[in-house]
Amino acid sequence: MRSRRSPVASWPADVAAEADGVVPLGSGRLGGYGAGPKAALLDHAARHGVAVPRGVVLLDGTPPERVASVLSEIGTTTFAVRSAFAAEDGATESLAGWFTSTLRVPAGAVVGAIDGVRASAGRRTGSFRLDVLVMAMVDARHAGVAFSEPGTYDDVVNVTTGTAERLVAGDEAGERVLLARLEPAAKGWPRRLQRLLRAVRRVFGDEPWDVEWADDGRTCWLVQVRRVTRPTRRDEAFTIANHAEILPPLPSTLMTSVIAGAGPQLFDWYRRAVPSLPANRHFLEVIAGRPFINLSLLEDMLRDLGLPTRLVADSIGGPPVVDRPLRPVRVVRSSPSLLRLGMAQATAVRRARRIEASILAIGQRPMPTFAAALDALHDAYVALVTGMFPLSSAIGPPLAALRQAGTLHHHASRHRTVTVELAESVAAVRNGTVPLEAFLERFGHRGVYESDIARPRYAEDPSVLRPAAQGAGVPAGSSAGDRSAAAPGAASSSPSSTATVASSGRSVRAALTSPLWWLARPPLAAREHLRDEAMRGFSLIRARLLDLAGLAAADGRLPSVDALWLLDDEEVRTLDRGRAFTPADLAERVAVRAELAGLDPPPVIRRSDDPASWGSGTGTDASGGGVSTASTWRGLSLTTGTVRGRAWVLDEPAHELPLGFDRAATVLVARSIDAGWVTTLGLVAAVVVETGGDLSHGSILVRELGLPAITNVRGVRRAVAAGDTLEVRAYAGVVQRLGAPPANAGAGPVTPGR
Repeated sequence: MRSRRSPVASWPADVAAEADGVVPLGSGRLGGYGAGPKAALLDHAARHGVAVPRGVVLLDGTPPERVASVLSEIGTTTFAVRSAFAAEDGATESLAGWFTSTLRVPAGAVVGAIDGVRASAGRRTGSFRLDVLVMAMVDARHAGVAFSEPGTYDDVVNVTTGTAERLVAGDEAGERVLLARLEPAAKGWPRRLQRLLRAVRRVFGDEPWDVEWADDGRTCWLVQVRRVTRPTRRDEAFTIANHAEILPPLPSTLMTSVIAGAGPQLFDWYRRAVPSLPANRHFLEVIAGRPFINLSLLEDMLRDLGLPTRLVADSIGGPPVVDRPLRPVRVVRSSPSLLRLGMAQATAVRRARRIEASILAIGQRPMPTFAAALDALHDAYVALVTGMFPLSSAIGPPLAALRQAGTLHHHASRHRTVTVELAESVAAVRNGTVPLEAFLERFGHRGVYESDIARPRYAEDPSVLRPAAQGAGVPAGSSAGDRSAAAPGAASSSPSSTATVASSGRSVRAALTSPLWWLARPPLAAREHLRDEAMRGFSLIRARLLDLAGLAAADGRLPSVDALWLLDDEEVRTLDRGRAFTPADLAERVAVRAELAGLDPPPVIRRSDDPASWGSGTGTDASGGGVSTASTWRGLSLTTGTVRGRAWVLDEPAHELPLGFDRAATVLVARSIDAGWVTTLGLVAAVVVETGGDLSHGSILVRELGLPAITNVRGVRRAVAAGDTLEVRAYAGVVQRLGAPPANAGAGPVTPGR
């Protein structure tokens, strides 16, 4: 039974003037009368200065004729007559569009429209108030719906021309746009809507609000505000660039789950420095069996600080998803957070030493159970990555400045890190000038794709270090600086006199930019050393997991030791409680992983992307671009030199050249590279990488080795076939295909056996 009681008896004595049951919006009294959320919220907004169209609320039980006497005071000739029932706009359901609203009602038809609105209450069972809104009809040029949600820096807006009744009814899609919170919007309705949404947050707080609005060309009016009962699914961008560098194309299920589980703690590192960052957004998400980093969230962090979002793109490669410039005023406001981040960078090198010790101590913990070993792996991974964060941040600005000055390669080629030592040692072992035992004593804890706990270390599988059938790249005892800018087989692209002048100019610039290199060198060396030492801890944890898996395989809980890597973190922990996995249990997982392995995700994706479209040659990126069919690609120049040779297309490191390939004329084309590729790098004259940035481990390695190299060459690995003739103009960041492979050369990427 719906309420039909007269509200008169419950009115306070000081509002007797409103005893006719008609209450103006903005009086601030509707909440006291028990009006439903729609009317009460609009009343509160108008009371606090938000632009709400003039109007009144006809309280439940009040005859509609009573509104006729106040229509002239609203100041318009047409009205919007809308339900404001107590059943609407609740905390768990909005009933949006459930009841009748009538627009463009002339004054003489308002009473009849009120009766029609109240009659629509029969669409919903139960007892609730039947208040009705009568508002001035906005002559809208643009109108729509906006979702303002905390933790985001863009409000989602659906907009249409004219009024929005077809849009809110679902009969018209409208245009979906993102309206920035932190940066000024374009002039016109976007700027006016931006001010309106700020006013809504000022009055009601930064909570999830669903806002209906109408803009008449002068004012953006608040037509309705309700709580969001179901959040929007934002089409955020994600990047695999960082993980593509250190993980295999399809990481193990176990390592992927460990990385995903570490996501909240990793982002907490940033939130301690920048408390204003959102706590309700995922830093990492698993998509198609791979861990992706929330690129939109990283760019939003820079926007919060007032820094240009391009800094993220410069460090990982690719264009920014949202290109926002430096905002000096916001930088000043964010100075406490920037100071905390600056202190983290200033102490990063010293802190890295402590982290190295802590990771080694973690690896030496007693690990009697799978749960204990996984806890150790989680802690070691979090310690490693959070140690990397400030080091990478400290490296970024000086490296960007050196790149701009054109002297980055000059300085990097003369710098030796532990990663260069590893590369030279691998080459020396393969050349037979250093005993394998001596190498394993120093680097046995390293390996190919060593950040995946499922991958063996060199000490477990030294076969990749066997002497090369063809010459390795870095002679034992040579330094990275001995490598010429153009590798053997490279052709000079300019006359010697021009080269001399250019060399002289570079020398002057190199001297002038030396202070920048002095800033970058300590954190650069510390980051590579941290990774090296962290892998000692990882190696100890892996050894314990293998021991436990051996026991589980012996007593029937696992069909084999390697089956462990097919389980996720939670499933592995159930082994401690006696759960057993049979070959039949895991057969479906093997089939699913085989399908996932066939996907080729681009470096940057959208949440809305369909992974099924990521087959070889069909990938797309966040900008909507597909695989290039052109014969020329551009990327980020890492070194200098020009090399012409045959493409060696790899998904994983290989340790011998294919039959018929010559090292001096071989160009490695890879999705990404890191220290695990050192044996491969010793077999090629130039390197072309699809995903990477200035700060990636692989980029640092090829710079220090002096190999002509280009990174962030988008789409190249999917477009180049094995054996294609390529010219790599590293100094210009250009790769050009000069010819297709011979008929017997094969095609497509080469994937060594896993």
